[in-house]
Amino acid sequence: MKNAVNPFLRYPLYHIAGPLLERLMVRLSRGYIKCLVCGEWAFIDHVGDNLRELCICRKCQSTNRQRQIAYIALHSFSSISHQPIHSLKDFRKLKNFVVYNTEAAGPVHNALSHVEGYICSYYYGDEYQSGERINGIMHQDLQQLSFEANSIDLVISSDVFEHVADPYQAHREVHRVLKQNGKHIFTVPFHQTEFADEQRAVIEDSKLVYLAEPIFHGDPVSLRSEGALVFNIFSLEMLVKLNEIGFRTNMFLLRLPKHGILGNNAIIFEAIKV
Repeated sequence: MKNAVNPFLRYPLYHIAGPLLERLMVRLSRGYIKCLVCGEWAFIDHVGDNLRELCICRKCQSTNRQRQIAYIALHSFSSISHQPIHSLKDFRKLKNFVVYNTEAAGPVHNALSHVEGYICSYYYGDEYQSGERINGIMHQDLQQLSFEANSIDLVISSDVFEHVADPYQAHREVHRVLKQNGKHIFTVPFHQTEFADEQRAVIEDSKLVYLAEPIFHGDPVSLRSEGALVFNIFSLEMLVKLNEIGFRTNMFLLRLPKHGILGNNAIIFEAIKV
């Protein structure tokens, strides 16, 4: 009887064995999926220990993490389309719809680039003003977005907010620019068994101060040779702070092997402006 409630436990998120199809794909290090980014049936390769960052679609090169974003985005906005939406490419069917992607390259960007109201950007450094263009690409500081209030339907960010010195100021800016009931669909590194955010670095008096051994992530436009610095790793505290900003936030733990969404770390968030 002591394990009778375990199937209903939702936090902490302890690792559990995946379904048979997932275990087979991991064992073979490949699988055949319906990719939600490009909309194609395709093989995925490089199924290994880091399932969140691997499982590469042969057609569009999307990762597990990017397909997680696609899955939630499709379900979030399918109700406003009068036609089926099967992949991110189908967002072009949505009229008068504005999508802001915090990245200006990669499979998600490629799939959305033909959407009429699509906006994308990179962060190039403090010396630039949000809205400036550097080599044809828009620069945006998430802590000071240049967009008008109530102007965007959907914001997408994939492992970006951990690199922002003041992530909750960035969330406040996202809340400002979203339309009513607009959504921010995003992934971040998330402690699945903790309750307080882990702050690893801060900016104090315009100086970078490390609070823990620095962690860097790869970034195509990083200002540092090591990559982009991780300021925070998030936890349940993030959901409380997003509520205080004015979001109603859904947290999903996905497991959809047929779409190449595998493993115990397929956590994605949908912050809705209320």
